[in-house]
Amino acid sequence: MKKLFKLFILSCFLFTGCSDFLEEDNKSGITNDEFYKSAAGFQSLMTASYSGLRNIFGRDGENAPYVYFAGTDIYESTRNTSTDRGILTYNGLFPTDARVNSFYTAVYANIQNVNMGLKYIDGAQISDALKTQYRAELTCFRAILHFWLIEQFGGIVITKDATQTAVTSIPRSSLQDSYNFVISEMESQVNNLTTDNKRLGKEAGFHFLSKMYLTRGWDLNDQASFTKAKENATKAINGKTITIPFETLWNPTNENNSEFLFSVQYDVASLPAVTEGNSQQSIFGAYLGGTETGLGKYQTTLVYPSWSLQNFYPFNDKRYEGTFMTTIYNNYYDYYTPADTASKAIYAYFPRANGRDFSSADSIAWVTKYASRLKKSDKGALLFKMRPFKSKETAYRWAWSQDFYSPVIKKFDSPATKATWSTRASARDIVLARRAETYFLYAEACIGLGQFAEAQTYLEAVTRRPGNTKDGSPLVPVTNISTASSQSAALDSYLIESAKEFAGEYLRWPELRRTKKLKEFVGKYNFDIRVDNGGVEAVLPGDVAKRYRPIPQSAIDRNEALTEADQNPGY
Repeated sequence: MKKLFKLFILSCFLFTGCSDFLEEDNKSGITNDEFYKSAAGFQSLMTASYSGLRNIFGRDGENAPYVYFAGTDIYESTRNTSTDRGILTYNGLFPTDARVNSFYTAVYANIQNVNMGLKYIDGAQISDALKTQYRAELTCFRAILHFWLIEQFGGIVITKDATQTAVTSIPRSSLQDSYNFVISEMESQVNNLTTDNKRLGKEAGFHFLSKMYLTRGWDLNDQASFTKAKENATKAINGKTITIPFETLWNPTNENNSEFLFSVQYDVASLPAVTEGNSQQSIFGAYLGGTETGLGKYQTTLVYPSWSLQNFYPFNDKRYEGTFMTTIYNNYYDYYTPADTASKAIYAYFPRANGRDFSSADSIAWVTKYASRLKKSDKGALLFKMRPFKSKETAYRWAWSQDFYSPVIKKFDSPATKATWSTRASARDIVLARRAETYFLYAEACIGLGQFAEAQTYLEAVTRRPGNTKDGSPLVPVTNISTASSQSAALDSYLIESAKEFAGEYLRWPELRRTKKLKEFVGKYNFDIRVDNGGVEAVLPGDVAKRYRPIPQSAIDRNEALTEADQNPGY
């Protein structure tokens, strides 16, 4: 698919305006119908469907996928927060929010790309085998795109027809009908997907189908859906276990590994410019200074990983070091050439101690040991920063407004593009489904059914990943779900384990929403909401308000079949 993106870019210039629903722009003497029926033309439609994911998940600024991480327990506002405070805290979140509108628009734009592919597939000059494969990919893709909208907005406007012009009158379907559509679409074609995890393959298809059933189980209080979620998760797991060490799993040289089921594909050669990669590596963590530092990593710093997220990790859990960059060398990316790190200057260090705070004595001892390697300016001024983790959140936040306030998430680092100073200079794939999450989906479905012991077993299949502890002992969830006193208590433990495993991945807000734990967890763990915005009841009042994202006002204004009554509660 990465190579096909190059063909897609070329075909956009030659035949069609890909950015605007593949609008007709016939300047070549070849009609769109003729072109899209050719093998090359139809392939451009397939590639447009995959490439459209980059517009959903890969952009930065207000076009970043805020809806997946903003306003949760494990990310908090930064010193740069101003225009995004509404979506981060719910205080001032309105239907005109640009970040919500960006996601909504990008998903529907890609649905139109997929619909174009389904329109032309019957007449495409490709083999019957490819027609079967591509029809399955496009049909399942359309279902997944609609499901992503359901996760955020509830009942949705279902779009099944390809069109070159704006459609101004499509009613919003009920939540039940929305689920019926996406699940029936998936079930009709998932078995025709291939085993290629660089495309939308069969394991990924069953993964997303499991998540659809799981979410429907919570939203519609449907126990049968939890059972179906388990069945489909089992098919996605496909008898495979979690065997790749966490650090290795996220190594930049290990993309498309056996645990990654579906990713938005990137590489440098497929980009129009290096500055048109994705932004995931730059979103999560403190600002590290500008070009004057020479560090080479430009943090857009949309959110900080919260104190609560860091505090969730026991000291013995090596996923903490696998998730966060705890030592920054002369150049940020020196970390990825271990042979050099023994001699490189150290720019920043983010230590933790076992069962206590990293003390002043600890700091003095460490600085004394590495005194010759601490980063200094050309004139000898000390530039080195040390930011120890503190057991008290208020004590830890003393440096909240400073550069290097907290460690950045390193899982998505892109050393291949380190020479380019840009918040979108990442050529790393964006992982949207991986087998560890499938195990978690199975466990969550077990919790929905009251099968707590089985849920614990499936969580431990992930936490016991090789190399997950510093002392070599098996890593087990901090709280044993099998002995949970209630479904609510079991979900509490489950969600804390999920936070540690999937930090920085695009799944936290839908996870909290579907389990009906959003209000509880942001009220308990989000400092911005708990302290700076008057408490959770002030921003998420009652049991209904703002439990979905607002439907963009522009979408209501343009659609004659929608009225203000279709807006979600609280907006």
